[in-house]
Parts: sequence; structure tokens; C-alpha cells
Amino acid sequence: MVSNWRANRSLDDALVEDGIVGISGIDTRAVTRRIRSSGSMRGGVFSGEAAELDAEEQLRRVREAPGMAGRNLSAEVSVSEVEVTPATAERIGNLAVLDLGVKQSTIDNLAARGFDVHVFPQSATIEEIRAIEPVAAFYSNGPGDPAASDQHVELLRAVLGDGLPFFGICFGNQLLGRALGFGTYKLPFGHRGINQPVLDKTTGRVEITSQNHGFAVDAPLDQVVDSPHGFGRVEVSHIGLNDQVVEGLRALDIPAFSVQYHPEAAAGPHDANYLFDRFREMVLATLGQAQGPDATTPALTDAQDSTQEDTNA
Repeated sequence: MVSNWRANRSLDDALVEDGIVGISGIDTRAVTRRIRSSGSMRGGVFSGEAAELDAEEQLRRVREAPGMAGRNLSAEVSVSEVEVTPATAERIGNLAVLDLGVKQSTIDNLAARGFDVHVFPQSATIEEIRAIEPVAAFYSNGPGDPAASDQHVELLRAVLGDGLPFFGICFGNQLLGRALGFGTYKLPFGHRGINQPVLDKTTGRVEITSQNHGFAVDAPLDQVVDSPHGFGRVEVSHIGLNDQVVEGLRALDIPAFSVQYHPEAAAGPHDANYLFDRFREMVLATLGQAQGPDATTPALTDAQDSTQEDTNA
């Protein structure tokens, strides 16, 4: 039975055709309350022969499923060799992107800001990155526990030590935090969905953001602190308004910043897409400083920042 006169098949038929398991008869409010009280937990949806197993066996399988804590999953989602997307706007230079699970919309946004986007496998070395003579570096989103990604943290410290401008998204934010010397921790329940409010402390604006993460950076929310690893002063730039969690970092003495959410979200919301422009301007400013006092670079106003639209909507 369908509920719309325009339907040409049932939901059940669509799920079967696409090989998607559906569930019904679940008290979702009770599940929500359980998670909010006890924190995120593993669960199982059983179909086919597995649905006939007794409840104790199903519970055993769920309990034996690996958790996320302590897992490095980057190799499962990263490219195996370098892929290059040319700039689609006035060219700035080569950008080194470490693929930890990067989205195509991220690559498109970066190319639209004038970067020749070189997407590196997660196993890339600093020598391989230096070989393309990048003007900047970028760490993508991706799955896994940041505490299990020491090689990516060490690589990032080398990138920052080279003076390259850096922008990180989601997992990249957590790895910047660890590279600067802060800890990370698993949230009791992760941030999921497209309606997460975040305060940008730089502009004072509240942005509605898309989020999908279960870990966060442990850093002071209301003060400027020195990087424990010697990268100068650091401040929390963005704060999650639902639970006061770190949603962004900004280094004050080196050209580096990151956010925990997804400004590249092609389906929206687009409130934070201006961050790609902020990254572009930071790179241009850094290049201008390297070229000397006579070099000039354009700068976006706050109004231009707030009205920049996502070209991948």
C-alpha cells in the first residue's frame, strides 16, 4: 500500500530492488532516550538467515563487532595513487590534499578557488608532498579514531614546520588538534545531521552546519593558549552550541585553521562554504608575504564571506 497517488511502487519494493534492509515496529523515541542516557553503542539489524538466529546469538555478534575507538580506517577509504584535478578558476598553485575519505564536492570547491588539487593517498610522505612544490596543504574528513593516526599527525607537523598554509575538515580538524599538541576524545554521542548550530567566534555569526563525527578535540574554549608542540598561539575558533564542543581551531602564529563540520556539503546547508574563500585568502596572503612587501593580494569583506554560495549545490 502506498500513500501518494504519484507513487509507481511501494517502499518495500524499492528497498528490495536496491538491496537495502528496512526495519519497522521500532520505538524510535525509546531508542533515542536510551542513546542519550547511555551514549553511542553498537547495534545490529539482521535479515535473511541471520534473522532466524536466537536473540542470544544475535547479541553475541553485536558485542563482538569492533568499535571505532583505536581504529585507523584511512587506508580503507583513501585513493591508492595521486589524482590531480586542475583549477577551474584563476590558478594559484598546487594544493596537496591528504585523502582520508575526501568527498568530490571538497575537491570541486578547492579547484574552484584556483588550486590544482593533488589528492594524495593516506600513506603519502613529506618528501612526496614537497615534490609537487605545493602552495598549501589540506586534510580531508574521514572515518576512524584520530588517536590511531600518528603517521598523519607526524606528517602534518612536518607540513606546518615547512610553513605551508593548512586547512582541515572534520577528521582533519582532529588531526590538526593532535599535531598542535592537544588531545582528542570520543563523544558520548556523536554529532550527526544537517542542522547543527555552530558559533564562528571570528565573525560572531551562528552557522547551521552538516556534521557526522564521533570524536572531538580537547582544547580550552575561551582562551588563547600556546601549542604544546611549539607552533605558537592557538585558539578555538568555532564552538558547537548544542554541547559546547570544539568545532574549529585557528593558529595565530602560523597559517593554519580547521573546522569539525562540513563546509563542502553539496546538499547544504551552505552557511560555512565561505571557509574555502577564507583558506584561499590565507594562501594568497602567505604567498604575498613570501614575495615581499610590494606584493598585494585581494581580501574578502565579511559581507562577501557571508554571501558566498556553494557552487556544488
